Amino acid sequence: MRSFLTLALLAPVALAQYDYGNSGGSSSSMPAPASTTSSSPAQATQTVSVGANGLTFSPNSITANVGDTITFAFNGGNHTVTEAAFSNPCNPMTKGFFSGFTGSNSETFSIVVTSTDPIWFYCAQITHCQLGMVGAINPPTTGNTLAAFQKAASSANTKSTPSAVYGGVVSVKGSPASTAPGAASVTGSPASPTSSGGSASSSSPSPTGNSAVSLSGGLAMVAVGAVGVAALLV
Repeated sequence: MRSFLTLALLAPVALAQYDYGNSGGSSSSMPAPASTTSSSPAQATQTVSVGANGLTFSPNSITANVGDTITFAFNGGNHTVTEAAFSNPCNPMTKGFFSGFTGSNSETFSIVVTSTDPIWFYCAQITHCQLGMVGAINPPTTGNTLAAFQKAASSANTKSTPSAVYGGVVSVKGSPASTAPGAASVTGSPASPTSSGGSASSSSPSPTGNSAVSLSGGLAMVAVGAVGVAALLV
């Protein structure tokens, strides 16, 4: 009789251990959730030579996406990169970018494309715009084309010139980049991305849901069984 009672009291202990083992195995065999992280298209940097081949921008027509950086690399000759409206060539656009005059062949001026709308620019040195030193970012292929802008510039009357660098980043080789007022988030030279956010936690998460219930229930049953066995053996 005592043996029968002992087996009856030990049964919950065996069942609890069996259930706990199954719970752990079930948890470890669960498939990992599929990753939902998607990568965004890489942003490009395009370089335009200023004055490398005479009174020209090379290339003078650029196709760019939003977020791309356009870097104007000066090659001597005392030129500028100045934004204009299509309807008013050879004159600075209000709040448009302006690199300032430079004859240095180690200086660059960088802007970030924030829209796929056409962007028109020219050299503000006297007569350079009228002589064809103009360019465009994302110009239309019909209507207001780059050729139409250049033709209008050839007879344009220049009325003003910007007084301060604006809307981009000026970089001189060997010196820190200088951000002009009104600049977008750009760099004179490609920069490494800065990490945002803190360090990830290295601790493991606590058991939750069904796994936690099975664990706590199993331990309770083991304790009850142990007490019963001890009582019989006394």
